[in-house]
Amino acid sequence: MQNTVFIINDRFFVDAERSELVDKKTGEKNRLEPRLMKLLVLLTAQQGNIVKREFIIKEIWDDYPGANEGLNQAISSLRKLLADEQKAIIQTQPKVGYSLHAVISPVGKRKLQLKKKNVPFMIGAIVLILVVFLTVDIYFQRKALPATNRQVNEKNDAEISRLDSIRQVSKIKLLLKDTLGPAAKGDSLRTK
Repeated sequence: MQNTVFIINDRFFVDAERSELVDKKTGEKNRLEPRLMKLLVLLTAQQGNIVKREFIIKEIWDDYPGANEGLNQAISSLRKLLADEQKAIIQTQPKVGYSLHAVISPVGKRKLQLKKKNVPFMIGAIVLILVVFLTVDIYFQRKALPATNRQVNEKNDAEISRLDSIRQVSKIKLLLKDTLGPAAKGDSLRTK
């Protein structure tokens, strides 16, 4: 099977790339080990046909010596995951192999089409979020701006007052110097 995303019997959603099997009836989501997923995909690809044990062992277990027991356990696990207590979905062909009897619906193309349809919606949603964010940001900046200007103006006024005080003190010193200067000279002359 070329599609890595498909539905078995309109109930079990399989995503081979993510190694996930979701039971749409119960909502249960299972992550399958890689060999288990490979086995499910292999059986699905040969839907209705007998897949020989030797072929499965060679393809999935690479002729590993304990592969016969591993295959038996894998088939048992898949049957549990597919709620196949009657062994109607995965049928055993004694001493030959296994065959999958189910309705397989590919969803890869439909999934891509949905993604393409969602692109304009997603772009619109992103633009809307940006507009709202910028509007809120500008609103708070404007609201904060008068307080900031007020603070700057208060600082400027305080600095001007400080500088005025310094100038006034300087003027007073000059006046005192000018005023006291000749008197101080005269006083010093008189005492001599």
